[in-house]
Amino acid sequence: MTRIAHLTDLHFGADDPPVVSALIATLNADPPDLVAISGDLTQGARRREFRAARAFMDALRAPKLVVPGNHDITPYRLTERFLDPYRRWHEEIGPETEPIWQDDTVAVVGLNTARRGGLHMDWSRGRITRRRLARLLDRLDALPRHLVRIVVAHHPLLPPENLPLQTVVGGSKRALAAFAAHGVRLVLAGHLHRSYSRMSSPDESGAPMILQGGSATSTRLRGEPNAYGRITVDADGAVLAVAQMWDGAAWGAQAVATE
Repeated sequence: MTRIAHLTDLHFGADDPPVVSALIATLNADPPDLVAISGDLTQGARRREFRAARAFMDALRAPKLVVPGNHDITPYRLTERFLDPYRRWHEEIGPETEPIWQDDTVAVVGLNTARRGGLHMDWSRGRITRRRLARLLDRLDALPRHLVRIVVAHHPLLPPENLPLQTVVGGSKRALAAFAAHGVRLVLAGHLHRSYSRMSSPDESGAPMILQGGSATSTRLRGEPNAYGRITVDADGAVLAVAQMWDGAAWGAQAVATE
């Protein structure tokens, strides 16, 4: 059995210190096998924000797998943004933007969906490029066949059911079809600051479950409390996901999804 804590949208620089402290204590009291963080560690990609995020991660006892989000590319220094967008990430967080972690039950693979720019005015919109998707699929195919495959990305591949027009990551349809064909069971993402789960294709056998996380530690809430996910994958591949919500004083389970 493998236990994963899914955190997203930490937004250090716009974080809530009591929530941060309580989350560290909660995760360290019962450490998972992996903490997967799906981007937006910072509010504005400032060095002090990256260092606060680094200190938070260093305080956690469990191993970490981390991918960047759109807020982790500087919006202020355009030369750096376009010529070396992950310089601060590499210097403060680590050498990888698409890391991989595995044990005897699961393989968790990072996918970087952030973009330095685009033809539209909203540069926060992400995209799954063909090159990044091809690299991910090659890595998935190289894994032992018995492992449950989990992808961690920042941007959502499906909108909430009650907001069907919500913008999702570019290339999502192509990526979801490829994920199903290459055995991906779960996709962990964030960006919307909303907790929800959806099957990518309810009528298609083997289609992955999408698990979206609310903001774990920031004050930038969108009508929902701070949240993170606790995911358990049994040796037979059964998945149990429980959303943990902050009630102002403690973390507690609020919603359950199974696959």
